[in-house]
Amino acid sequence: GRECTIVKNGKYIKDFSYLGRPVKEVVYLDFTNETAPFHQENVIVLPEFDGSTDDRSLYEIMPFLKHLAMHRGDVREEIKLYGNDTAARNFNSMRQRRR
Repeated sequence: GRECTIVKNGKYIKDFSYLGRPVKEVVYLDFTNETAPFHQENVIVLPEFDGSTDDRSLYEIMPFLKHLAMHRGDVREEIKLYGNDTAARNFNSMRQRRR
């Protein structure tokens, strides 16, 4: 929510450096990367929820999030590898090919 933002140039933005933990361990899900201009490498962009019961975006990203939770390195490198807005699709298709 806005209580977790700062105002910069008239816009509400998130600055993860205020979290008190290494930014290399922070993953942020949103429908835009504009709310985190200082940390766009940490953002996974999902389609904006429109209320549809067919929306599977959160379910589809879960395997990638589990992968990131187990990852011992910088999550930003993994997000970059799979893509900020294609992470679920790319990660899940790689898993399917390995089976």
